Amino acid sequence: MAEFICGKNSVLEAVKNKVKIKRIFVTKNVRGEFGNIDVIVKTSHELDRMVKANHQGYVAEIQEFNYYNIKEILKDKPKKILVLDHIQDPHNFGAIIRSANASGVKHIIIPKDRAVKVTPVVLKVSSGGAVNMKIIRVDSLFSSVKFLKNNQYWIYTTELDESAIPVEKASFNYPLVLIVGNEQKGVNKSLSKIADQKLYIKMRGTVQSLNVSVATGIMLFKI
Repeated sequence: MAEFICGKNSVLEAVKNKVKIKRIFVTKNVRGEFGNIDVIVKTSHELDRMVKANHQGYVAEIQEFNYYNIKEILKDKPKKILVLDHIQDPHNFGAIIRSANASGVKHIIIPKDRAVKVTPVVLKVSSGGAVNMKIIRVDSLFSSVKFLKNNQYWIYTTELDESAIPVEKASFNYPLVLIVGNEQKGVNKSLSKIADQKLYIKMRGTVQSLNVSVATGIMLFKI
């Protein structure tokens, strides 16, 4: 099924950030710099039938996102890996990808079920962060994390319980895996049980928690 990015700024940002685009559809009165991407002229009414959102005369059909296999880890041997335990909001996912890219983390593992995949919204929010990022989709997070643990990766989870320590006081061993949990339920208990250390961010104000993308961004620059 075709997936689209629409709107002038969104399409131009996608081109700028090297999102893989099959073709771009524009109305006759639109001009833009699209490099070697195929450009097809359509009427505004035709674009209305392609997308429901306000397209402003710009619609880009993106290529299917290229996910990687867990065995890519053994080939690349990254120092840091981020695992997302059933993140469901595309805005959170996109923001996390952007933070991961900025912090130098290039490998993200996500589950195939009950989690958001890489969508046009995710790509838009990531602001180019998905470029050169290896996102690995797996059938079982538990099996994948166990596989990494058996390959000498240290496992860190972000959760608040009696055995967790503030991230500021943590001493990290490498290579490592950082696991962040679902927006409502947090880290799954099965993953929590095999963690080498549980971490939390100490709150200094009246709020008791942070949005998962904000918390992940902080953690990524601590590890």
